Amino acid sequence: MKDLLTRRNILIGAGGAVVAAGATFEAGRLLRKRYAPSPYDDLLARLDDRDGDVQIGEAVLADIDDFDAKAAAVELRARLQRNTLAQAVSRDAVEGRLLEARGWVVPETLGLLCALAAKAAA
Repeated sequence: MKDLLTRRNILIGAGGAVVAAGATFEAGRLLRKRYAPSPYDDLLARLDDRDGDVQIGEAVLADIDDFDAKAAAVELRARLQRNTLAQAVSRDAVEGRLLEARGWVVPETLGLLCALAAKAAA
């Protein structure tokens, strides 16, 4: 028993615990899906499921003939400058700013963000 509690064994165990904790902390960041850089990454970072949002964005783009990504990004940055995405989406719903895309009814802010995600993925 005395041989198990040496300074060396305690330091090795503590070091192993630190390495394990660091690996656990960084694993999520290292293992998440990476996307090609786009000029809209500051906006797209607010989306949780970018692959699903791309599908919604493709539906939105199919219904909008003259979608201007730069103008949409400027408008979205203004809307989201002082609000979270949840607040902006709630405000859209209250004010009746909704988009219909292939049977889906989504708040305008979310629809435009998804359209930007689809443009960035293309």
